[in-house]
Amino acid sequence: MRWLCGVLMAAVLLAEHTSYAHAYQRTVHFRTNRGEATVAGTVEGEEVVQYKVPARAGQFLLVGCNAKSARVSFWVRDPAGAEVYNSMVQNAAAYVGRPEQDGTYVVGVFLRKTDAARGHAAFFRLRFLRKFLPEG
Repeated sequence: MRWLCGVLMAAVLLAEHTSYAHAYQRTVHFRTNRGEATVAGTVEGEEVVQYKVPARAGQFLLVGCNAKSARVSFWVRDPAGAEVYNSMVQNAAAYVGRPEQDGTYVVGVFLRKTDAARGHAAFFRLRFLRKFLPEG
């Protein structure tokens, strides 16, 4: 009987832990005839708020993060899942890149580890801009 309770407890803990691994991804909707969009939200604790951004090869993609708190950081991943930008590493509040392939890029907003461990929360605003610009 104790063995069964232990197995059930482990299953519950494992299920709870894996739910954080599969974060919900919201899709960014760009305005008609304009390549810009703005989203806002609150990030809390260990949570990573994720946004899907469709982009085409050759476009310029700009992602700017505005937050009153210096605790907020973000990363950008290409369609293959490779991290192309992390604001904690580059120490900047904006990403400017030119996608090499068509697909959906993912932007994740998170709190720095020490603040996340304390359960802090912070408001953020992301601005997306995608545009075809002439070469040169």
